[in-house]
Amino acid sequence: MLPLLLLQFNLSAQTKADSIAIKKACRDYVEGWLTGDLDRIAQGVSPELIKRTIGRDKEGSSFTSNMSASLLKISAKGNKGGTKMKDLEPDKEFKLDVYIYDITGNYALVNAVNTKYGFFDYCQLAKFNNEWKIFNVMWDDLPVEK
Repeated sequence: MLPLLLLQFNLSAQTKADSIAIKKACRDYVEGWLTGDLDRIAQGVSPELIKRTIGRDKEGSSFTSNMSASLLKISAKGNKGGTKMKDLEPDKEFKLDVYIYDITGNYALVNAVNTKYGFFDYCQLAKFNNEWKIFNVMWDDLPVEK
């Protein structure tokens, strides 16, 4: 019975090429935004990207903040020539750590972290027209150690 069940699914294994392409998409997204490189952002994200974070108002109530791919590109324009974000590690070069948690078929779940500017992105990617693109992002600032 098990062999029959397996025949019903189109299984594809994670390849080294997929891992490299997934990491590149994440780097294009983050590094493109930090440098204001709109072409690079477009290489990494789907035009249908939804990016979200949770904010808090003055009373402490949570709200959801959403950003589309077009708004991401508009916000990146202000970073041409380099980001205006506070450099938390001025003595270190920028480094983006990309952790692939899972690749199942044409979908991937990734965490992209940088300590220099203090934020992380949980990225959901899909292989679309044979290219890995980021479709969903949940992001926030890294927690500050006390």
